[in-house]
Amino acid sequence: MKEIHYSGEKQRLDIYLSGLLGITRSQAQKKVNSGEIKINRRSVNPNKILIQDDLIEISSAKVPNLGKKNEVPKIKIVYEDGNIIVVDKEAGVVIYPAEGHESGTLLDALRDKIDITGEERPGVVHRLDKDTSGLIVLAKNKKTETELKKLIKERKFEKTYLALVWGKVTPEKGSIDIPIQRSEKDRKKMEAATRGRESLTEYEVIKYHANMTYLKVKIITGRTHQIRVHFTGIGFPVVGDKTYGPRSSAIPAQAGISRQFLHAHELSFELNGKKYHFKSDLSEDLNDFLNRI
Repeated sequence: MKEIHYSGEKQRLDIYLSGLLGITRSQAQKKVNSGEIKINRRSVNPNKILIQDDLIEISSAKVPNLGKKNEVPKIKIVYEDGNIIVVDKEAGVVIYPAEGHESGTLLDALRDKIDITGEERPGVVHRLDKDTSGLIVLAKNKKTETELKKLIKERKFEKTYLALVWGKVTPEKGSIDIPIQRSEKDRKKMEAATRGRESLTEYEVIKYHANMTYLKVKIITGRTHQIRVHFTGIGFPVVGDKTYGPRSSAIPAQAGISRQFLHAHELSFELNGKKYHFKSDLSEDLNDFLNRI
């Protein structure tokens, strides 16, 4: 049993626990409802408001051990100041704790640098899929988080990717304007649908490789899995994409890559009167594969 004497400002129990334990808010609610967590020796609702001197009891067997060094991923910070951190993420690293990934996330490695409490995903303003490598920026404080989210909403935050897709994409420069929504059959996937949210992707061919096309891709909107869904939707699935491409689009591990060929290449935005531009070279595994085809 772990006991904590609460000493902060008034806030909901589930929000506090998500930050304390590095879990999602829904996971925190499940812990409270199951009786694993009690306040002042009593069972409570997840929406209970904590006040100073409340005694929080947490069943020790159920508390995630987030402190192990082998659970914190190695990360490459390419830039840091008082407001932002820019990371060049390796493929395989999850951004924030979620179902099946309660620890070992990017946030676990950066949590001490981010001065935001009481949120499920502190500092996260955009995301990269687990198996997508490249650049991601996180806010170090709430003010910057709000400002960056506003830039993204106003489409003043430019994100450019490098992608390899099956087939010969024509014309060599164009855009994909297809709405995207969450799949009704599989809630873990997205799909192109007329009832979905506006989604716009721009692309430019870099080079044709036999039956594949190497592209520079800019997402104007930031929908989940946008590039993967859009290119699959027009008949050119991302090479190695096991989720949206047909089985034949997956590349065997022995061929050199075992993930989708997608890399967050550039980030550009202006914050507090300062212009930022970051560039990440294609990751080693993708570059080696490209050189072999």
